[in-house]
Amino acid sequence: MKNLYLLRTEKHISQLALSTQLGVAQETISAYEKGKAFPSVETLMKLCDIFNVSADFLLDRTEIRYSIKDFCDKNLSPEELELVTTFRTLTYPQKNKALGIIIGMASQS
Repeated sequence: MKNLYLLRTEKHISQLALSTQLGVAQETISAYEKGKAFPSVETLMKLCDIFNVSADFLLDRTEIRYSIKDFCDKNLSPEELELVTTFRTLTYPQKNKALGIIIGMASQS
């Protein structure tokens, strides 16, 4: 669960703090992050709630952090839907370039 490590460090949460929040040992968090153990369904759901991500992201099955529910709840405009549809047709380098342009434009606002 490499993404668990990524999320935890992004939010500056120690293994000990996360283990306390989940009611498990610090060693258990370490084992999750190293792929030596996997959380129960209940613990996985708690982790999803803590980090506001999908279980698939936590389990390293996708690079998409957000759950389908969160995505669908956004009520995308026609322009946003067109962006998503077009983005999906791009190659990986094109996607990175497009994201860079959008992020740059947003930071200038």
